[in-house]
Amino acid sequence: MIPKFDQFMYPILEYLQDGKVRTNKEIYAHLQERFKITEEEMLQKTEKSGTPQAKGNMGWAITFLYQAGLTQKEKVGHHQISDLGRSLLNNPNVTYLTEKFIVNGYGQNNPKFFLPAKKEETEQDESEESTVTRTPSEVAKEAIAQINESVASDLLELVQKMDPQKFEYLVVELMVKMGYGGSIEDAASVTQYSKDEGVDGVIKEDQLGLDTIYLQAKRWQKNSTVGRKEIQAFVGALIGKHSNKGVFITTAQFSKDAIEYAKSAGAKIVLIDGQLLCRYMMQFNLGVSTKEVYEVKRIDMDYFSDEQ
Repeated sequence: MIPKFDQFMYPILEYLQDGKVRTNKEIYAHLQERFKITEEEMLQKTEKSGTPQAKGNMGWAITFLYQAGLTQKEKVGHHQISDLGRSLLNNPNVTYLTEKFIVNGYGQNNPKFFLPAKKEETEQDESEESTVTRTPSEVAKEAIAQINESVASDLLELVQKMDPQKFEYLVVELMVKMGYGGSIEDAASVTQYSKDEGVDGVIKEDQLGLDTIYLQAKRWQKNSTVGRKEIQAFVGALIGKHSNKGVFITTAQFSKDAIEYAKSAGAKIVLIDGQLLCRYMMQFNLGVSTKEVYEVKRIDMDYFSDEQ
């Protein structure tokens, strides 16, 4: 029988307790050996999605450990135990979990899933009771949101590692996908890299090119902050271009002063930080693709109506 995702979590922490960085593939192999999962079982697929169930459960365990702060990523697909994870590994008790995770929204459906396997059987029924207050639709929506949150996090990491000039092209391509200008060839351009005069991209507001929007792209680390100074410089560049419309996109975040200045500036400035950038990329399918589509059926009451 293939273990549930929560049964994989504590063994993953134990596997990572030596502090080494391990890949998804290495973790999958370790769990397969530890739980004596056969090759045939590894190939078993879920009925609805058709994806391998064992690897799916392992993947969820990895994701939840990371979201709870128990592991950290050196890079996408490479995992290492965190100080918090090591602390929990040494003190596996329910009180600790309640204080550290329930208040932050982690593990709220199964607050004891981090405990060693020997305790799972006696506590499984109690932990499942917390799910009865939610409808299947709510559970499904939450699961999809968790998937998208994980994808967005990985997407931001990848974008932050892009070549700066390639990132500028990404910004222009996103604007085109959002409906500005028409196509990359006739509606948008990236300015000469070394002589951009404070502007990284130019795009037509519509297909006729009745107005122009200038773009600024800053590929900074996610913990960095774009301040008022950078926004002021961008506004100055717009003035030099005789334009009053601009979009400032960064992989980092904006300071409060920068946001307030953008609102009060004479030019129309739209600010897009790293999180919003990834949401737009996912919405307009840039750098991502749809993996699975689930259909939820409802009764067509018109069909069963007596009125014909």
